[in-house]
Amino acid sequence: MRKQYTFLLISISLFISCAKDKGNILFSSNRNGNSDIYIMDFDGKNQMPLTQTAFEEWSPTWINKNEISFLRQNNDSIFRVKLNLKTMKESRLKHPTNCLLDDKNVLYSDGLEIYTCEGDIFLYRLTTNETLNITHEIGGSANYPSLSNDGKYVIFTSNHLGKNQIFEYEVDSKSIRQLTNSNSNNERGDLSSNKKLLAYSSDYFEKGNQEIVIKNLENGELKNISKSSGMELIARFSKDGKNLYFGTNKDGNWEIYSYDLETENKIRLTHNNKFDGDPRILKNK
Repeated sequence: MRKQYTFLLISISLFISCAKDKGNILFSSNRNGNSDIYIMDFDGKNQMPLTQTAFEEWSPTWINKNEISFLRQNNDSIFRVKLNLKTMKESRLKHPTNCLLDDKNVLYSDGLEIYTCEGDIFLYRLTTNETLNITHEIGGSANYPSLSNDGKYVIFTSNHLGKNQIFEYEVDSKSIRQLTNSNSNNERGDLSSNKKLLAYSSDYFEKGNQEIVIKNLENGELKNISKSSGMELIARFSKDGKNLYFGTNKDGNWEIYSYDLETENKIRLTHNNKFDGDPRILKNK
């Protein structure tokens, strides 16, 4: 057992060292019987488990290029865990002071942490120990936050106007801008590195069928990039903005795909009859 662990540690360390400049993808998978955290190369190669325990582990996020965080359930308790990818050593992280996270984890940027709690989005500044509710004044229920590459914008979903729409919060000015405005379920947005494109899940093209849509924020043009009879919920840009990674159940179970914005080619990255989803891209570290 110790030899297997040592081999796994060496393999993961070599993988991180070789692939970190290309971009790594974290994701959740239950291919081994329960939910574990996995990592793979940007093209789907070198898929490796980062956790192999009897516990349920999900919602991985990047802290920096060498550390990740995820949620772990032990009986009725949910813990936040930090994992060092070089040493594979774990440590316990505290939950936010105002919330016990049970679904989505904290997102990290330089000096900032973003998380959802009881229908609002919170921004925590490490330097000042300040916690700010960035959606309190608009009402409704807000969730599914994402961060721009530079950490200057928080993209989130809110239903305070009656239907789910996507909004942008500028960290410095504390101003909110609406990014989608249609009679559709628009949610789970992600901003490209040049801030010109918004990727999100929407039933705009077919009522009740969530697809991955790209909106050009300069001219308002919409493009359906998934075009499937299945459901697509999560899309996240690569660091350079040239590719999207998204989850879909069109194959009968949830799998992760990549989409090349230039060639429009879609490639299936995971091939299991179990859940593979929630891709997280190393972008801003």
